[in-house]
Amino acid sequence: MPYAIQWGILGTGNIASQFAEGLRMLPDAGLLAVGSRSRDSANAFASAHGIPRAYDSYEALARDPDVDVIYIATPNHLHKENSLLCLNHGKAVLCEKPFTLDAEEAALVVHTARVKRLFCMEGMWNRFVPIMRELDALLRVGAIGDVRMLNANLGFPFEFDPHHRIFAPALGGGALLDLGVYPVSLALWLFGRPTRITSHAVMGVTGVDEQVSIFLGFAEGRQATLTCSVRTPMQNDAVFMGTQGMIHLHAPIYRPETLTRISTRKHGGASASRPRAALQRLMQHPLLRGLRERGAQQLPKSLTLKVLGNGYAHEAAEAMRCMREGLLESPFMPLNETLLVMQTMDSIRREWRRAPDFDRAPPQPRRDHPPGNL
Repeated sequence: MPYAIQWGILGTGNIASQFAEGLRMLPDAGLLAVGSRSRDSANAFASAHGIPRAYDSYEALARDPDVDVIYIATPNHLHKENSLLCLNHGKAVLCEKPFTLDAEEAALVVHTARVKRLFCMEGMWNRFVPIMRELDALLRVGAIGDVRMLNANLGFPFEFDPHHRIFAPALGGGALLDLGVYPVSLALWLFGRPTRITSHAVMGVTGVDEQVSIFLGFAEGRQATLTCSVRTPMQNDAVFMGTQGMIHLHAPIYRPETLTRISTRKHGGASASRPRAALQRLMQHPLLRGLRERGAQQLPKSLTLKVLGNGYAHEAAEAMRCMREGLLESPFMPLNETLLVMQTMDSIRREWRRAPDFDRAPPQPRRDHPPGNL
């Protein structure tokens, strides 16, 4: 078995508890320490999860010489500050999504990690689960032809509470940062940098975006239509549409386990006298068509791959794999892609001609603020 990498968890909220539970699924991971701004909170968390060391400050955790990597589990508005603290104390970082509040903050964290040559990765929950690896493989072999469009959505009806982080602008609240980051990240993973961004948001009384619709245009006419909401339930799934079919990534897209491939036939229309039309006629030769159809029959039409535990183990395992191999970034969630996501989110907010006020003095979040991060 590989040597155990020692983890610290910065923060003691619901997402920190979920990560601690997920980490227990990995025999080569050690959960050594937790840091909180409260001694009582740190001790209670350590007792609940069997953690040997509890610190009453984030800095004390970052200074622990035996901790190799720290998971940032604090509210969105603290991600930059906490990530920099850990990096500046020589610790690798796995930061819960969204990586930061905006692209400027993200660039500073990424720059610091690269200068100090420390591993750093965004904890985009769905990116590391087994079904996403299979989806990637299916798209690469052309299981649905040339992928042209994506529809993705994520929404839950949160109970309104102006002090809950979801509805607090200064805590990085709002549908886009907390939920929309999943479909946005999925679209950019699929198509790359958008060439056109259109968005509309419904702003709530506290100043956060409560419902968001996004259209992203990409090179060669590819498109993504994305929606998110903290006021209404949604299907919480994604559909990838190609020239030869569709793949339905079943709910929930933040932790998917099942996909379904749907093949489609071409419909009518006169063939164009272009090289592409000639190529299409060639591909209809009985021999080539038979080879292609036999290959398609071998691809799964429906597939379920269960996550390990609650799903958080997969991102922790990827971080440890990279660290053992001497990688400073994950090829599955590279920092340049994280930067692109944050840049795109900034552009989306600019479309609304107003944005959450991240700079004002934050209200104190309630200790019992359910539900937790996704």
